[in-house]
Amino acid sequence: MTKEYAISILKKYTPMPDDQDLTAEMIDEYASAILYFEEYPDPSCIEPIMMTFSLDDLYGTYEHAACVLRSFTNDQVVPHLIKALYSEHEGIRYWGANIAKFFPDSRLLNPLLNCVNDSNEEIREYATYARTCIGYK
Repeated sequence: MTKEYAISILKKYTPMPDDQDLTAEMIDEYASAILYFEEYPDPSCIEPIMMTFSLDDLYGTYEHAACVLRSFTNDQVVPHLIKALYSEHEGIRYWGANIAKFFPDSRLLNPLLNCVNDSNEEIREYATYARTCIGYK
C-alpha cells in the first residue's frame, strides 16, 4: 500500500456508513488504511481520518484511528479538530469531542463550547470533559 492509496481509501469513506450498513470488505479496506498510517505516520492522513468517523465505533477500528491521530502534535491536529467539532455530521462531532481530550489547546475552547450544546448527550459530555482537560473550569 502507498500513502496515496491509503488516503484514497479514507476519502472514499467520508463519512463512514453506520456499523449496520458496513460490509466486511469495507471494514477490511478501512482498517488497512489505518494500519498503514499506524506504521507510517504522515500528517496528510489527519484530516481524511477525522472526516471518516460515524457515530458507531467501526468494531473498534476508530480507536486505532484515534491512536494514529494521537501520534501527531497539537499544531498538526487541532485545526482539523476544530473543523470536526463544527461538522454537520454527528459522528464526526462525536469523535472530535472524544479525541479533543488528548489535545488540550485553548484554540479548542470555543469549538468545544459549540458541542456542549449538542443534542447528543455523549457529545456534550465529551466536550465538557475535553474543556476541563484544557483547564477550563
